[in-house]
Amino acid sequence: MKRVISISIMITISALLCGWGGNYVMAQTKSPIAPKAEGSFRIMSYNVGVIKKFVNEEFTSDDNVKLIAEIIREAEADVVCFQELDSCTSRNQYFQLDVLSKQMGKEWRYNYAPAIPNRGGTYGSGVASRNEPIKCFDILIPTREGSEDRVVAVMEYEDYVIASTHLNYNQNDQVELINKTITELYADSDKPVFLGGDMNAQPGSEMMLEFEKHWTLLSTVSERSVQDRMVCIDFVLQFRNKAPVAEVVNAHSILYSNAGDMWKASDHFPIYVDVKLP
Repeated sequence: MKRVISISIMITISALLCGWGGNYVMAQTKSPIAPKAEGSFRIMSYNVGVIKKFVNEEFTSDDNVKLIAEIIREAEADVVCFQELDSCTSRNQYFQLDVLSKQMGKEWRYNYAPAIPNRGGTYGSGVASRNEPIKCFDILIPTREGSEDRVVAVMEYEDYVIASTHLNYNQNDQVELINKTITELYADSDKPVFLGGDMNAQPGSEMMLEFEKHWTLLSTVSERSVQDRMVCIDFVLQFRNKAPVAEVVNAHSILYSNAGDMWKASDHFPIYVDVKLP
């Protein structure tokens, strides 16, 4: 009798461990992503790692595109700021943001901003939204010798502006240029201006303090946004202009999804904030 009880207990423990391990996603009865707050607007930022960080014979580039698109659909994002995108390079011989947006759904519109020529194509950042913008443009960010130039992709709407960027580590001059340009464009505007991105900087760093001279941090800093460290280097910010600061009703990193294994999608996790637009 004791032997039977012991085996039963071991089976139960094993089942529980599997439920919290590799089969976590499959065991969910509902999405592990928090539902979007009623009446809110969900802004996501996602460094997708050129959609190829963990591709192999069993997990192809097509699989990676589909997984990221399904994660975004499950999250019900309204806008997405993307970083680390290829366009027609030898590494990825397709226009990544175009293919990804079409996989996300036919209603998505995007602005891709190339930062540098790369492997026969370009490499840069982008932003996508479910609605048609009134204007799209890019802000080029030249950098010091030996580092990659960067860029900000911008989409403007009647009632808000959304932008995406990916910055180099420990380069305050890049932040200063963004602050100067956005101030010139939107300081007197009553539209909220949001910026999402991989800033390659931790909370409280000189780069983030430079941002905070002109921006309010909306996203969480208490949850990791990368796989290899327990740190947050991806953020969503709002520029301080004549628009009131948006009310944040939810802010998280996405570590699990019913769509599939988040740890295969990219070496970054997507972050999001739910805001009430002013």
